[in-house]
Amino acid sequence: MALTESGKTCPADELAAGAVRDLARRRRELTGGPSTADRFNAWAFGGTMAGWLALLMGQRVLDSVEWFATLFTYFAVAGLVACFGQRLWAVAQASADRRSAARALAVFSGLGLLALGVLYGTTDAGRELLGVEVPKLGQPDLFGDVGTVLWISLVVLSILPSILGELARRSMQRAERVESRRVVAAVVAGAALSCAAVYGSLFAYTADELDVFADFSFFRVAKPSDSTRRMLDSLDEPLKVLVFFPGFSEVRPRVVQYLEELRQGTAKLEIEVLDRELHPDRAHEHKVTKDGVIVLVRGKTSNKLELGDQPARVASKLKKLDGEFQKVLLKTMRDKRNVYLTVGHGELNESTNRKSKRTVKLLRQLMESQNYGIKNLGLAKGLGHAVPDDASVVLILGPTEVFSEPEIETLAEYAAAGGSLFMALDPDDKVDLAPLAALVGIKWEPGTVINDKVLVRIKRNESDKRNLVISRFSSHASVSTLSKYAARGAAVLLSGAGVLGKLDTKDRTLKIDFALKSVPGCYVDLDGSWSFDKAKEKKKAYNVAAAVSKNIGEGKGPDKLQMRAFVMSDAEALADPILGATKFNPLLFVEALRWLGGEESFSGAISSEEDVAIVHTKNEDQLWFYTTILGIPSIVLGGGLLLTRRGRRKKRGADRKRRQAPERSAVSSSSRPPDEADEEDDEDDEDDEADEEDDAEEDEEDADDDGDEDDDGDDEERSSR
Repeated sequence: MALTESGKTCPADELAAGAVRDLARRRRELTGGPSTADRFNAWAFGGTMAGWLALLMGQRVLDSVEWFATLFTYFAVAGLVACFGQRLWAVAQASADRRSAARALAVFSGLGLLALGVLYGTTDAGRELLGVEVPKLGQPDLFGDVGTVLWISLVVLSILPSILGELARRSMQRAERVESRRVVAAVVAGAALSCAAVYGSLFAYTADELDVFADFSFFRVAKPSDSTRRMLDSLDEPLKVLVFFPGFSEVRPRVVQYLEELRQGTAKLEIEVLDRELHPDRAHEHKVTKDGVIVLVRGKTSNKLELGDQPARVASKLKKLDGEFQKVLLKTMRDKRNVYLTVGHGELNESTNRKSKRTVKLLRQLMESQNYGIKNLGLAKGLGHAVPDDASVVLILGPTEVFSEPEIETLAEYAAAGGSLFMALDPDDKVDLAPLAALVGIKWEPGTVINDKVLVRIKRNESDKRNLVISRFSSHASVSTLSKYAARGAAVLLSGAGVLGKLDTKDRTLKIDFALKSVPGCYVDLDGSWSFDKAKEKKKAYNVAAAVSKNIGEGKGPDKLQMRAFVMSDAEALADPILGATKFNPLLFVEALRWLGGEESFSGAISSEEDVAIVHTKNEDQLWFYTTILGIPSIVLGGGLLLTRRGRRKKRGADRKRRQAPERSAVSSSSRPPDEADEEDDEDDEDDEADEEDDAEEDEEDADDDGDEDDDGDDEERSSR
């Protein structure tokens, strides 16, 4: 408790607060308080907002009543000019250290007047003044469009920085000083936000005018591929596509977008979007019992593609919509064909053990996607005497046992009759594959092609040299798409390829095109040492795949009979481990299958937005496991210990210096003359007084926030005490 001048007791904290307010009041009486130019001018900002609102009312809302529109327009112009005048007056009244903030606000207020002038230029009176003709109805108005974009952008650049700047000054309205840098920073931030908003709006507007669409979201749709477009172009009658989705569906516009893009450039696609509930007769006609169904109709043939209507479930299907649509399109275009896979010789298609890495589940899916049925061909199915008549293509995938002579003769007769063969032979099987290759005039050479530099690391040992990256393709129709994409980095992966060549035959009708060649610098590892032997081996580019054709008979045009064969010197390239981890190996097989089936006109990559699976080896998985479980926590723990030890050392050093300081000051004061010590004591007293005044100023700013009315009430209470 403390005693006041009137002799009454008063708490010490109340007495201190009263002293602080007295000090603040005395300073305001001496300095005159904050400058009016530095205070928040609510009428100026409010006048600006009211001016633009009045302009909107006069030019857009009340334009049908001429005198109302004129009144509001004049009021808006007068208000904006007056506000700009207030900004200029604030610049003139501000002191030198506060003028930068006032000037910044004045500049952006002037942008508002500039926007007003541009707006006037787009009107009929403004055009007449500038000598710009008003375009006729239906003609483009470039001057008006540019002027509209410009004045709206200027308005945004004027208002938003002014709002943030005035809000910054609002927080300091009762302060003795205004921090100009704080106000300027707020104005600059508002200008940056305005520019970003203007840029985003202009970008979206331009993209809409140019009809440009880009989807970077997770819920995105595959684009129509060239292959699907070629299939549509090959139709002899239009294809009708019925889309059964409800009107409120989120999936519906995505599907329609894909179909609309597919229809561009062709007149053979008709699209009809229907609601199953509103068109029950059409749904019953095509046996549609649920939403999210696409029906393809060609003549009397119709097929359905069921997607669903739940966005979370449909997202994965939309990413590969082009491939799914192509499957149904092939079923609608032609009847199902049959592919026969030879069995009984240890082929890839006979293995069901995943650990053997010789399964072909993905290859079967690719054949089914091209509307092929899959059947086995062994001795029991006719491989010993004749290939079935319904065989469109016969596949021989990596046999590990030799074919018997009757089986070779059966395949030779099938080829001579105009059949199609696909052979994937593997040099690792250590069997004589030359008779199979000779069926189509290909020479099989023993040995495995390896490369010391251009390779893919899988096992991270010497055997990785057999993993060849093939990026050299011919112009043959079976690899035309790969050849087209080679400049963009298209490449296939072969794991242990052999060498192909031409047999010395006198058959001139046999056409052989080596579709795939290795990169230069490869050599055949004859001795199995995984190293180059200059004496026995030679570095060059080797043939690893061949496309063979031969005309049968004298037919021409569509009736021409032709034997076709595609021979690969590696079978593991079509097995699940490699086929699922690469992008272009599936395309190589599909393109070859289309060529063998006479559908090379459908060539082209299938569009897909599906994420490519990331494949790790066992060693890589172990490395990632131990790195995340042990490595990273150890680094964090070690860094924390290091920082803690450094902090403790600094603290101990500071404590040591603090303990030594009194001793040093005592020694220095005892060694100095009394007069100097007294002078220093006086200086210390002055410093203490200065510190007290600074503290009083800070308390004064806090006390001023309570308002002048609180000050008067406190004065009366203190005087009464």
